[in-house]
Amino acid sequence: LACSNKHYGVPSNLLRPHPGKDMGDGWETARHPDRPAVIAKDPMTGLQDTELMDWSVVKLGFGGAQVNEGISRIIVDTRHFKGNFPESVTIDACHANPAENVSDDEVCKSAAGKEKDTGDGGKLSKSQSGNIEWFPLLKRTLLTADAEHEFLREHGHNIVNGRRGVTHLRISITPDGGLSRVRIYGSPSTGGSVENVPRSHL
Repeated sequence: LACSNKHYGVPSNLLRPHPGKDMGDGWETARHPDRPAVIAKDPMTGLQDTELMDWSVVKLGFGGAQVNEGISRIIVDTRHFKGNFPESVTIDACHANPAENVSDDEVCKSAAGKEKDTGDGGKLSKSQSGNIEWFPLLKRTLLTADAEHEFLREHGHNIVNGRRGVTHLRISITPDGGLSRVRIYGSPSTGGSVENVPRSHL
């Protein structure tokens, strides 16, 4: 729906049903012009100590994930990205309540706009129809080159708030680079047919 950068590949490629065929078949951002040659690491986390990042917003199919059921599995694939894969990935989520008539445009503006801490790890953004809360779904996690990274809610693999309802995701990469595919698995909300789609694949 929206992104901060799509210099080499568009975010919609992340949702294609087939595996990525090359780097051009994924989402890839340009190198930040103010990125230093070497980025220092935080000695506590082992992650790069930088605020440089790029983001994209995607909307889940079938009404998103049900409240109290949420997201059970996430796959982040860096297939074909060897020297230009991101150092890490973070995924935040929101639940745009249909009863509040929150539009996709409002969600995208909130993803890029100023936010206020909710005190529990979430971020609250103001929309025309009310407040949109972005909450963490996948904590910032190191990635490796040309590999499929799987995260499972039940195994505690960095998925948090896994049982909350979700309609949209904000996928953030630090500091820049490319992803091939992102797969989200959960319990679809009611409405819409899922007969020809794997039940858990949103």
